[in-house]
Amino acid sequence: MKKVLLNEFSARELKGMIENGEIDSAITVFGSCESHGWHLPLGPDLFVPEEIAKRAANRLDKTIVVPGVPFGTSIHYNQFPLSITLKFETTIAVAEDIFESLIDHGIKHIVILNGHDGNIPALEIAARNVKNRHKDAALVYLPAWWELTGAKMGEDFEVWQGLGHGGEGETSITMAVRPDLVDLEYAEPQIPEDVIRLGEHATIIWDIEEVTATGATGDPTKATMEKGEKMLDCVTDYLVELIKELEKTDWNYDYRK
Repeated sequence: MKKVLLNEFSARELKGMIENGEIDSAITVFGSCESHGWHLPLGPDLFVPEEIAKRAANRLDKTIVVPGVPFGTSIHYNQFPLSITLKFETTIAVAEDIFESLIDHGIKHIVILNGHDGNIPALEIAARNVKNRHKDAALVYLPAWWELTGAKMGEDFEVWQGLGHGGEGETSITMAVRPDLVDLEYAEPQIPEDVIRLGEHATIIWDIEEVTATGATGDPTKATMEKGEKMLDCVTDYLVELIKELEKTDWNYDYRK
């Protein structure tokens, strides 16, 4: 596979690529370091979107992948060891600085690939702040890749369309990305029915300890590597198609212009 990770290039290589128009867009990745149950490592929210971004960039001509941010806002998962959580203000500031750095170097087409639910509001604020300062920049936000797989692959999952925190879907996709770090011997079903029922048309502001005894929700015992590979393909295909479609119009998403 070709080289796509920003940290693997030299400044000399990047200077030439920018000057020759060989870099047109960047995928930025935001993750977290937090409990995902007794059976998973702390890092799926980083490992998974990094793998998706890398696979997508390898199928694109002018896209690089920025090193993922390994920490996020995890105050609602902080009851289990050893979550590292940033304030919302910190996540906003880090994201804005990353976007501004790319724009300063002429990369004004930025895809934001988020791997962690706690980052969702902060990353939108950061993107809107940067867009307000740089009207000619295009920022495209994928806040929750897991909802895409739930919608497109519902029949592949046995519980909850595979959703949950460290549940069927996230365990499956982590098995596909880092099988060495998954131990299904410790997987336990944890489905908080009341929160899901009450939250159908409202957002319940919960702490993870209120809804699970393990730090995970959903049913990770239903996870398989095959499901995980399908999930990777699903999100990667979507991301590639999205960027290719934007490239056709030079990232002009208003078709009236």
